[in-house]
Amino acid sequence: MRGAGYWSLILAGSLAGFIWGANQVALSIYLVKIGLDAAQIGIVYGVSTAAMTAGSLLWGYLADIYDRRRLYYALSIASAALTASMAAAKPLVVVASYISASLLNRGTVYSAILGDHAKARGLSNEAFSLSSSLSSFFAALGSLSTSITSAGIPGFQALFLLESLVIAASAALISLSEPAAAMERGRLLLDLRALKSYWLLKRLIPESFIGLGAGVIIPLFSLWFYIKFHVSMGSLAAFYAASDLTLALGAASAPLIARALRSRINAIVALQSLATALLASMPFVGSAEMALTLFVARTALMNMANPLLSALINDLVPQEERGRVFGLWNTLSSVPRALGPAVGGYLMGSGMVDAPLFITAGLYAVAVALFKILLGQAESKLARG
Repeated sequence: MRGAGYWSLILAGSLAGFIWGANQVALSIYLVKIGLDAAQIGIVYGVSTAAMTAGSLLWGYLADIYDRRRLYYALSIASAALTASMAAAKPLVVVASYISASLLNRGTVYSAILGDHAKARGLSNEAFSLSSSLSSFFAALGSLSTSITSAGIPGFQALFLLESLVIAASAALISLSEPAAAMERGRLLLDLRALKSYWLLKRLIPESFIGLGAGVIIPLFSLWFYIKFHVSMGSLAAFYAASDLTLALGAASAPLIARALRSRINAIVALQSLATALLASMPFVGSAEMALTLFVARTALMNMANPLLSALINDLVPQEERGRVFGLWNTLSSVPRALGPAVGGYLMGSGMVDAPLFITAGLYAVAVALFKILLGQAESKLARG
């Protein structure tokens, strides 16, 4: 059940963490160095998130109609080429390549591939938690890899070329895993009410509040530390790596927390509530060290909930709808997330540096409360079959 093919599949998706880890530290600062200001960076992140959302929805639909693995290979090859072109250090080329690579979002296709494998073996909690844990480990490596940017623009260029190779390696690993059993191909249904999983999609609407809140501050966190505390790139890289390593351990233990609370729903609510409280407290601390420590804890707690929710959705959704549901779920979060960076960038550029954190904490609090109300009985539905 857990042979070499299983681990190849887990590792393939986890490698995406390297790119996330590197970009969360380096990308916004790279954009500053090639001539963009904070407001422009916010707009770039917003447009790229919108592109990622559109891609997630499109590829999710196609993943239920066409061969999921071949689709993943094609998206990976194109994404690797675009990521490599970001080394050009020319604002227009970098921005266009970043947005285009965001459109080629392979995440929902991978989730559907992993979900097929995990559901058939009763391993949803384990598989999604392991993938998230290893992704966080690679994100830590990605954060640490940004030390090469101390060489200036050539260092950033080397970083993007390395990211391109990582994307290619992910596709190679997918090819080593075992294909899922043949499935009934889905039909291109534009009326969401015709989906068997429509009842679930309605109850995932609170994810839009999470997405909007995340968009306001998450892509700009490194800029927040840079503006508020004048934290150096080296210090940021170290703390982002610590955050990712903490999350790696936390994500691996997420199934244990769900088991202890006897509910994935209760575990998600508890973890996200604690994370929201820590986020709201960050503007009140007086030192960079304390703010960074709270950031590490907040990031771990908030993201420990993600694999549990992914596993729950995977178990509730039929195989032939898995790509679409993962894509639509991502869309619920990503559409409002696309609006957030422009808001956060504007507020920071206007001198209201802490406002994005307060806005995000408020949105998270609303989302957690609604999530509990709307999905509190989902696990009992699963138990009834």
